[in-house]
Amino acid sequence: MKHHSKDNLPAENEPEKGPVEEKAAESVILSRPDYDALLSQVKELESVKDRLVRSAADYENAKKRLVRERDEFVKFSQESILRSLLPVLDNLQRAYSHAGTDTSPAFKNLATGIQMVLKQFAEILKSQGLIRIETVGKQFDPHVHESVGYVKEKGRDHEVLDEIEAGYLLGDKLLRAAKVRVRVNEDPHETASGPAAES
Repeated sequence: MKHHSKDNLPAENEPEKGPVEEKAAESVILSRPDYDALLSQVKELESVKDRLVRSAADYENAKKRLVRERDEFVKFSQESILRSLLPVLDNLQRAYSHAGTDTSPAFKNLATGIQMVLKQFAEILKSQGLIRIETVGKQFDPHVHESVGYVKEKGRDHEVLDEIEAGYLLGDKLLRAAKVRVRVNEDPHETASGPAAES
């Protein structure tokens, strides 16, 4: 066992260094100018790293913004096209309801053809997120119903009695309000809470 003199003993709480560690410690000793240059390079590298991290974050944000803008554009385009197709759907429904009133074989065939086209057209629109607003028998809702008249009679107040024009939602967004006639138990001219008067 090798004995160390008092002078050669390591300081208290300091682990004893081996020959390799002592050599490494000696080689790490730098002059002041070298130390300053190294410190400057470390700061520069940290600055470069910071710029790269920011650039990566900016890129991710730009990517997300691009996806959001594309989705909004597609949604707006879809909304515009579907809104322009609603009158076509209305006319097909009117044609079918009128064709069904005639009992002749020619009109029955025409009504069947219109019904098939109407069903196919409605299914395509539904697959694009178009939802028809429920009206008759429902409570009047100013968010989705537009009152074009009222009927004063006994019964459930502000109940939708009939639909003048169908209303539609595109997902959860109102595309067109349903035009309806509503039952009221009192004269709407005497109260501010009733729907608009029938013209």
